Amino acid sequence: MDVRMEHTEGRGKTAEVWIDDELLIVCDNVSTAEARLGLGVIEDVAFRYMTDEAVSWDNAIAANTMQLRQLVPESGWRYFGYGRVESIMPVVIDFGTVVMTDPNWSTDESLVGKFVCMPIDRLELVTKQEEDYPAM
Repeated sequence: MDVRMEHTEGRGKTAEVWIDDELLIVCDNVSTAEARLGLGVIEDVAFRYMTDEAVSWDNAIAANTMQLRQLVPESGWRYFGYGRVESIMPVVIDFGTVVMTDPNWSTDESLVGKFVCMPIDRLELVTKQEEDYPAM
């Protein structure tokens, strides 16, 4: 996955990044308080998301009957994430452009292979080391 910084307002603020040919608006959690991340290719970064509302797996599955894998922008760094559950413990979802760990764990093996839709209230760009830690 080739990630390129297009613009950032600084740590904890809005950034625009390219993943291959798709421009995403994200929360910049890679820049430091002292310095904004430079433009261009970024190494050792990942994406994670936070959702404010509780979504049952049944509702998430019912919301993606077309079996889509894509991030659909809503506003700012908010998206609807349509994807396929690849594994559990933790739950990993393939959203097409990116693969991310869901903040809600499950032990239900029947989820693997199901297509889901997750509300993403904040899509974050993080370092690879932060990828597996829950968003605050």
